[in-house]
Amino acid sequence: MKKSMLLLSLLAAAVILIGAGVGEEQTPLPVSTVATTVDGVVHEDEYTFSRDFSALKLFVNRSADILCLGIVANTTGWVGVGLGSLRMDGATIFIGYVGEDGSTRLKAQTGTGHTHGDVSGDIRSTIVSYAMKEADGKTTLEIALKSSAYIVEGQRDLDLIFAMGQEKSFLPHHIFRSALRLRLGP
Repeated sequence: MKKSMLLLSLLAAAVILIGAGVGEEQTPLPVSTVATTVDGVVHEDEYTFSRDFSALKLFVNRSADILCLGIVANTTGWVGVGLGSLRMDGATIFIGYVGEDGSTRLKAQTGTGHTHGDVSGDIRSTIVSYAMKEADGKTTLEIALKSSAYIVEGQRDLDLIFAMGQEKSFLPHHIFRSALRLRLGP
């Protein structure tokens, strides 16, 4: 009886984690020769990994030197992506939005507990380029990062968090969030 209750509890926990979007992706994220143009317009053939979460689509591509992340979200508010953790706590987060005047605003943040704040180090130096666009009720963020800042020799997984909000601000809470662990391939 105890074994069946334990098995049932483990199965329920797995269903909750899968429903929350937390899990290890079975397809590896290999080093690729696919070129990503960071222009705020995502073309699926620019990325070797994509996943549709209904509220937003996540795209990832990795070359020997550059890690490219793309988010296309069903919002005219903010979007964000974080690396290094499956939760906000401990993640390096890039959050941005397109202002009413059409200008883009991007901040590098560090997750602490259930919140985020300005980074203490020089995280902005890891950004190679970024672009944001807002059109047809969707906000897109593309960001190219120095791979070596987020992927070290022998690392097996890449932990990502991503979220979106309704407002053009860095402060409001998310209306959607999820996490994903990608297995790094050769």
